Amino acid sequence: MSPVSKERRKQLRDDDANWKLGIFYFCPQDPAFLIPKRVGIGWSFNYGSPWSLLFLIIVIALLVWGIFF
Repeated sequence: MSPVSKERRKQLRDDDANWKLGIFYFCPQDPAFLIPKRVGIGWSFNYGSPWSLLFLIIVIALLVWGIFF
C-alpha cells in the first residue's frame, strides 16, 4: 500500500461518496483501520480496509461460538 498524505486522507473522509447511508465509511484507498466518527465523539471502522473485515469476521465467529458451543 502506498502512503497517503494527511490532506488526501482528509479529502477522502470528507467525501460523501465514501460514507454509505451516512454512517458507514467504505474507502479502500484510505489505509486506516479506524477513523474518527463523522459526527460526534468516537471511532468508526473503515469497511474498505481488509483489516476491519477480518476483525468483524473474528468477532462474529466468537459470538457464534459462544452462543452455540
